[in-house]
Amino acid sequence: MTGMKRILTSFINPVICCCLLSTVSLFHVGCSQNSLDYTEIKQINEKVTEAELKKYLKVIKLLPQNKTPTFPSVFAPAPTWSHIRSLPIEDLVNSEQINLSQQWDIQRISDHFGTRNRTLKKALLRRNISKDQFISYTLALGLAASRTQLRKDQNLEEVIEKGNKIIQKLQLEKRPFSSLSLEERHRTLHEAMWIARVNRAERLIQVPPENINLVRRHWDEIKNSLPPEFLKNPLDDLTDTLEERGTPFTINEKEDSDELLQWTKTDAIIGTDQPSPPSKKIR
Repeated sequence: MTGMKRILTSFINPVICCCLLSTVSLFHVGCSQNSLDYTEIKQINEKVTEAELKKYLKVIKLLPQNKTPTFPSVFAPAPTWSHIRSLPIEDLVNSEQINLSQQWDIQRISDHFGTRNRTLKKALLRRNISKDQFISYTLALGLAASRTQLRKDQNLEEVIEKGNKIIQKLQLEKRPFSSLSLEERHRTLHEAMWIARVNRAERLIQVPPENINLVRRHWDEIKNSLPPEFLKNPLDDLTDTLEERGTPFTINEKEDSDELLQWTKTDAIIGTDQPSPPSKKIR
């Protein structure tokens, strides 16, 4: 009987192993149908290929109005610290820099979309792209689009160099913000604007020239797909008008144009004084 058991065992074990391997293989086949072939996240300093752009735009075409869903802002505004903030200025600056960096976190943006956006989820599944990949493509292409909106006089290296000097000076300030006079608070907030400028410039300068050229070649398709934030000059809303243009106010060319000034005789105020006699010629 012992010999018979060994024979049966030696026969049954390979059969069981074969069945288990077949089951595992079938399991992997089933999983591979729903898995992504390519899961790498695109960084903002990496080249986006024509094929990747084409795949991205295919997702866009499956979304309402052929646009990305409401995208959270990544270009944070300049600091607006309350006059009652009792933290030292150096701590406020460091905290502001951390917060601005977190604006670009893919997980934060992904959490904004949530899990209830079924339309986006279906579109990504059909095109075999993960949500994080879609977000990373949007950031890479969006930054490239923003870079094309800069003026020639907006040198990113100069912005970063000048801004870092001002920021380093602020980081040496240990006085509580609430202890400053009104004039000092105004000046400090004016200088703190450079935190947002540098944050934007540091990301814009990372955009590869290939991505800029890619966006320009496909501008008609891309401009209707990207979030509006990426379709305007990213530094203009942080412009120091007095410093850069030498004027303490902005002029709206459409509203303040001289062409809008009109004169009619009925509205004119005409005085009743007699005209002065003509002056005598001097010999």
